[in-house]
Amino acid sequence: MREAVLDAVEVLVRDRGWQQTRMADVADTAGVSRQTVYQLFGSREELAQQYVLREADRFLGTVESAVAGNAHDPYAAVEAALDAFLTGAADNLMVKAILGGDDLLPLVTTRSLPVIEVARERLSAVITVHWPALDAGDVRLFAETIARLAISHATVADGDVSHAVRDIVRVVRPFIAEVFDASQR
Repeated sequence: MREAVLDAVEVLVRDRGWQQTRMADVADTAGVSRQTVYQLFGSREELAQQYVLREADRFLGTVESAVAGNAHDPYAAVEAALDAFLTGAADNLMVKAILGGDDLLPLVTTRSLPVIEVARERLSAVITVHWPALDAGDVRLFAETIARLAISHATVADGDVSHAVRDIVRVVRPFIAEVFDASQR
């Protein structure tokens, strides 16, 4: 039932934006009562947060696949993961609604900690799977930093994903080299 409600949010955000979406609209679209929506999510703000987290989870699935497909080369893995995330963000209806001035923007900017925490944990896990010898603290630092950079670039995009990917990889390349060198000792 939670997924049906979140699917309804997706439809409504696409059609009219979050600002124009009421809990009653979500309930009607999901085919449940408004009370059920409140029981499942508690508040409109929590529903919005859960919707944003679900979309972040979808993005992270593509990121994990990109890393797995390039596990032979950590630089290529970072580049592919960033490209998957930023390209996906550029094409995503939720992201477009957020960037169009919808009141979901704080959930990925000023109140983005839950999204960053989920991204950090998922990225840390996928990095550890493919490069288990890396220091856990370095992995955590890298995962959080790359998540923050990717979200920042996605929310303030200039339209050139390849340029953003190239710049971020250039900045993080020395850290990657240092971490991999340390794991070889």
